[in-house]
Formats: sequence, structure tokens, C-alpha cells
Amino acid sequence: MRTSGYSALAAGLFGSLLVSRTAFAAGGMPQLDFHSFAPQLVWLAIAFVVLYLVMSRLAVPAISDTLDKRQAKIQGDLDAAEKANEDARALVVAYEKRLADAREESRRLQRTQAEADSALASARFTELGEKLNGRIAEAEKRIAGQRDTVMAGLEQMAGEIAQSAYAKLAGQPADTGALGAKVAAAAKETSR
Repeated sequence: MRTSGYSALAAGLFGSLLVSRTAFAAGGMPQLDFHSFAPQLVWLAIAFVVLYLVMSRLAVPAISDTLDKRQAKIQGDLDAAEKANEDARALVVAYEKRLADAREESRRLQRTQAEADSALASARFTELGEKLNGRIAEAEKRIAGQRDTVMAGLEQMAGEIAQSAYAKLAGQPADTGALGAKVAAAAKETSR
């Protein structure tokens, strides 16, 4: 199978050589005619110069103009993006400053309110303390009055008990003045 492939390739090459040789001998393919090389080279130079002039005067400036416009558009877009980026950074800095200022203002207001609340609470505690001290003083006065009343009643009761006990023990009534003085002295000693 390999040999048949190689033989088909060899046959094709040989056939093409025969066809080209026959066409050249018959005057086919003028570019391969050695006698017409000089005019062909002249026309090649003329065509090259014309194409060069057309390209340098029309196509290259249009392409260059398009590339310049494209570069200017890209540069303009990059400049606009850089400006937008700087604006965004400035906005972020301004936002962070406003946020920090707002936080500081909030802290200041909290401190002020805390001080005001503390002063108000202190005033209320002072007022409440004064009320309570007034009530305590009134209660102490009432208690002292009641204690004096009770002590006077107790002193009188002690005097009566002492007279009764003296009368029962001695069999005669006691001297009320001397017994009252002794009971009063004993009551003063116990009240200390």
C-alpha cells in the first residue's frame, strides 16, 4: 500500500514536469521566458512605485490617522478613568472625615448628656437625701418626745412601785420627795 502511494506521487510529479515543459516550449507562461525578463522588471518597478505612492499618500495616512484617533481616545479614556479614580478617592476621604467627625460629635454629645444626667441625678439624690434627713430628724424628734413621755411615765411608775414596795417592806409610807429623787437619779444612770 505504501509503494502504491509513492508511485502515485512520483507519477504526479513526472506528469507536472512534462506539462510545464510542454507549455514553456509552446510559448505558454511568459514570466518564465528569459527574453522578456527586462520589460517585466521595468513593469515591476513601475507597479512598485505606483503602489508605494498610493499607499504612502492614501492608505498609510488614513491608517495613521485612525491609529492616532484610537490612541487619543484610549488616552482620553485613561485620563477620564484616572480623574474619576481621584474623585472617588477624594469622596472616600471626605466620607471618612465626615464619618469620623460624626463619631466624635456623637461621643461629645454622649459625654455632655452623661454629665447632664449625672448632674441631674446628683441633684435628685441631694434633694432626696435632704428630704430623708428631714424626715429622719422629724422621726427622731417624735421618738425623743415619745421616749421622754415614756420615760416620764416609767419614772412615775417606778416611783409608785418603789413607794408600794417601801410601804410593804417598811410598813410605813415612804418620803415621796426623797424616793422620787432616788428613782430619778437611777433612771438617769440607766438612760446613759
